[in-house]
Order: sequence, then structure tokens, then C-alpha cells
Amino acid sequence: MNFRLVTFGGLRLIDASGKEVAFPQKGLLAMCCLFDSPDHELPREKLARFLWGDTHRSTAYVNLRKSLSRIKQRQDELGAHFLEIGPKSITLNAKVLESDFQALSHVDPNASLGGLRSIAQRLSGGEFLENVEPESAPARKWIIQQRERLAGELRSLFFQALPEARQEREFGLIRNVALRILADNPFDEPAREALFTAHDAEREVGEEQQDTTAVSSTPTARMLVPAQPIQPRVQAGAVPDGLRPAEYSSSFGRLAKTRAEISAALPRLALLPPMVADGSLDPRASAHALIEDITIGLCALRSVSVVAPYTAAQIGLQSDKASTIERHAIDYILDCRVSPETYGGTLYTQLIHFANDEIIWADRFSLAPEGLLIGRREIAIHIAKAIAREVEHNRMAREHFISDPQAYRLFLLGQRNIKQIQLPNVRRARKLFRQAITVKADYAPALSGIARTYFMEWLLTARGDSELLTMAERFARQSIATDERLASGYRELGNIRLYQHEFEESIETLDQAERLSPHYADVIASYADALAQASQPADALEKIRRSISLNPLCPDDYLWIAASACYSTEQYEQALSYIAQMKDRSLADRLSAACWAMLGDLKKARYFVRKTREAQPDFALDKWIAAVPFRDEWQKEHYREGLLKAGF
Repeated sequence: MNFRLVTFGGLRLIDASGKEVAFPQKGLLAMCCLFDSPDHELPREKLARFLWGDTHRSTAYVNLRKSLSRIKQRQDELGAHFLEIGPKSITLNAKVLESDFQALSHVDPNASLGGLRSIAQRLSGGEFLENVEPESAPARKWIIQQRERLAGELRSLFFQALPEARQEREFGLIRNVALRILADNPFDEPAREALFTAHDAEREVGEEQQDTTAVSSTPTARMLVPAQPIQPRVQAGAVPDGLRPAEYSSSFGRLAKTRAEISAALPRLALLPPMVADGSLDPRASAHALIEDITIGLCALRSVSVVAPYTAAQIGLQSDKASTIERHAIDYILDCRVSPETYGGTLYTQLIHFANDEIIWADRFSLAPEGLLIGRREIAIHIAKAIAREVEHNRMAREHFISDPQAYRLFLLGQRNIKQIQLPNVRRARKLFRQAITVKADYAPALSGIARTYFMEWLLTARGDSELLTMAERFARQSIATDERLASGYRELGNIRLYQHEFEESIETLDQAERLSPHYADVIASYADALAQASQPADALEKIRRSISLNPLCPDDYLWIAASACYSTEQYEQALSYIAQMKDRSLADRLSAACWAMLGDLKKARYFVRKTREAQPDFALDKWIAAVPFRDEWQKEHYREGLLKAGF
């Protein structure tokens, strides 16, 4: 066979060289359906209804004829006829096409471990027809049924395979499948018990293999049988006693909680695989093993729904993590990064509330061998308990964010735009936040978001337009009045009062924001900015460095604040070092010009003056300096001196 239909993790046609081949999407979906049909054949009427649903019969027939014409043309171009188009029916030629979906129908139910491995391997590539959104209700229903059937077969084979597991890799398979089952249904107690048993057995066999390598090449055989045999009981996600796999498959939809119901009951957490400074996966097995232990520990606490490790790993590799996290309805991310500067390395962990990008907990742990081997489980338990504690503390905030799904979605889209720090994106974000409060008038996160857009527009336009600050203050106070437990409203008000030259109120308000969210890196960064403008640059530098340590891959405004504080403390080279780390260094062109001028390099200073003039031809130094809210005159004159030397 020269072609393969891949259905897990998406839907695509692959040729013999492994490259994706263009093919009409309706044709690929029809192939999936025909693989599941008796004799791989369907009448035209049924296929039309499957692909176009309740569309008028004549319209569906016209659509089918057009699609079949395109399919035939493409098949002729490829020289392969997957679909045989007859006058009354459509037949799949399974001799010229193989599929990962078809392979699962040939799994031997008596070979429990082998069958379990086959299904697990397929699912490791992603959900069946992931991200495929057909326009017809029958097709959508069929996809859900297939996913439920696969989940039921996976769980049935899982419990059949438990007594057969003896080797370390088999225990690893049991552990990974159990984590997947619990990701879909955190209330599946039999699967949870099997997870703990497999995890302990896997570690013990691994240790035995290491201890007996010099004596024997064969580890001690061990059967994965809990102290009391697991008796699946009728509950959400459980197989009732005496129910055959086929019967379970058909009843799975009635027994299992839907993902939306589970998400509403428990917050969802993804533990991203540990990364190193350059954004690549950390190669050390010790760090990944620690993440596995944390995952197991969280499953034991029953207070969060843990995303399956394979899904978390896929998220970690995505360039656009935000959209993937949103698609999987994830509330919290445990971001893990490894710094190699110490012996063995240091694992930096931070728990992030995705909705507002708030770091609600952070800590660091040594990966030195002598400490890790002894205390890996203790570290994992410590982290798991800390996560559970902070998630519970943040419960009210999470419930407020997700209280209205439509408003929440609009808010997330606004958040994605506002991070770009470009005027069109900021205005687009404001529009989305306004749509959110149209849906839910007292949606505090969107109110503070609107305040931030007005404040950011005031900064980006450098016009000193007081009306923008007035609007920003209005929405910030409205956000606080709506929900005084959220730090974001205080943060925005603190920023605004700073630029209205109300320094004491600004610092007091930002201090309240930090007390509400002591690990919220964005709040601490704003606090640092206020201290810098209030002529306390040394204190500001200490705050912003803490903020950067909480959020190592920080946004440009953190680095700008750090550079500004360094300039005020006459650390010009350090200021330029922070600017060099910015993704968009043009935001700091004025500051770069001042730094180079103070260092005596007027050639480089003039270069940044020209760049500023090109971007803002009407830039006026006196007007801009008057708008910068330095409290003490020495700081303002110091900045003016650098800009004048540069040539402004």
C-alpha cells in the first residue's frame, strides 16, 4: 500500500515517503466513515446525510456530486482510487489504503497487554480526528461515539492487562494508560488505585534491575495485582461488574462524565515537560522523573484534574501554546525550567493561572544527584501539596473567570491581543473586552482589561492625552468595585495613579495588589515601575529582578522597567543589556539613545535618535519629559541630560 490515512491527532493522507498529500477534506472524512461501515460501503443517500446533515435532500445530493467530482479528479492525479464511485453507493477500496483507525479494529482482545499497547500508541498521537470540526450533526455525533468507544476499549483492556504486567516497561504502560483514564475522569477510583500500584511496582523493579545486573540479566518477575483485587463498580467512567467490553462501549456515554462537566467540577492542570534556557526539552532523566512523581502525587490528592502527560508534552512543544491550552480547557500550568548554573542544575517551578497569566506559586529545587535520589518523592509530594493548596486558595478567582463561558472566551482573546504591545492589537483587545462585558456586565477581569488598554494606548501614543488616563481610571475602579479580591484592578489603578503623579496612592494600591497575589509577576513588575518613577530606583531594581525570576521568559515591559531602573542608578551598560534581551527593542529607542550618550558613544546615540524620529516625527522632548511621572526633579533632569546629549 502506498497511502495511509492518519486519523489520530488530526486527519490527513500520507504517501509512501511519509509526506502529507493534499486531498478533499470531505473525501478524507468519508473514508473514515467507510472504514467503520459494513463491507466498507455506504449508499449515496446515507453518505450525503453523514457529510451534510439536515441540509435539504436535493441540496445534499448536489453537494455530494460536486465533492465526488473533486475526489475523482484528485484520485486520477494520484493514480490511486481509494473511493469507488458507483451510481447508487460509494465503496472504500481498503486494498490500496491503510489506516491507523482500521488497525484498531483488528486488536486481539485476548492479548490484553498487546491490545492495550496498540490503542495507547494510537492515542499518544492525539485524539481521534482531533481539531476536525465537521459541519453536519451526524458526523459530529459519529466522532464522539468513536472516541467513547476507544475510551471504553482502552479501559476494558487496561483492567484485563493488570495481572499480566511483570516488567518495568509493562508497568510504565499501565501507569501511562491510568493517567490518561484519570485525565478524562478524575473520579475513576479503580484506575487511580492501579496507577499507584503500577508506579510503585515500576520503581521497585527498576531498582531490582540495577541491584541484580551483575548477578542476573532477568529481573524478578512481579505481577501487578493490588492487595485487594480491583472490582470496577458502576460510577462515572467505571466498568460495571459483568459488563462485556462491547456493552461497555455502547453505554460509555451514559456512564462517563463529559469533559465539560469534569472541567466544571475540578480545575484542569497541565504539567509541562521541563525545559532549559533556550526553550528546548531538558535531557536529564531526573527532571522528567520528578515531573512524573508530581503527576502521581496530584492524582492522589483528587483536588485537580491532571492533563495526561502525552498531551502536556505536546503543549510544551507548540509554538502557540496559548491556543492549545485554551482548546484543552486548561486552568493551570505548572511551568518547569532547568537552570544548569549550579551542580546538577536547579529546577524552577511556577504555577500559572492561565486566565490572567498570574503566577500564584513558585519555588526552586536542586537536581544534584545526592539530594534528588533520596528526596525525589518528598520533593514531588511537597510540590503536589503546594499546588493543591494554591489552587484551592485561587478557587474563587477561577470561578469568577469561568463564570460565563462566552465572556471568558472573549476575555482570553483580548488577553492574547494585549500581549503584543502594539497599538492595533491594544485597540482590538479593548473591543473584545467590551464584548465580554456586553455578555456579562459585572465581569471584573474584562473591566480591568479595558482599563489596561486605555493606559497602554496612552503610553504607546506618547501624547499625554489625559482623557485616556481618565477612562482607564474609571474602568479600573469599576473592576475593583465589582470584585475586590482580584489583583488586576488594583494593578491597573496603581499604574494609572502613578502617571497622574499620585505616587503615594500608586504605591499603596500596588502594595495591596501584591498582597492579594504575592507571586503575580506582572503585579510585582508594575510595583517596580512605580518605585522607579517615585525616585526609588534601587528598590525598583530589586522588585523587577524578583519579577523576572518568577517569569524567566518575561515580556518586554519587564526588561524595559529593569533598564530604566538601571539608568537611574547610573548602570548604563546593565541597562543596555536588559534592552538587548527585548523582543521589540524599538520600544526602548529613547532609553538606548540616553544610555549610549551617557557612556560617551554619540555615534550609537544618534542612531537611536534617528530611529525615534522616524517612528514619531512629532516627538517633543519637553512635552514627553513633562509626562514622565518622576517624583524627584533630579531623576527627571538625569533623563533629560541623557536625551539632550544624544541629540534630541
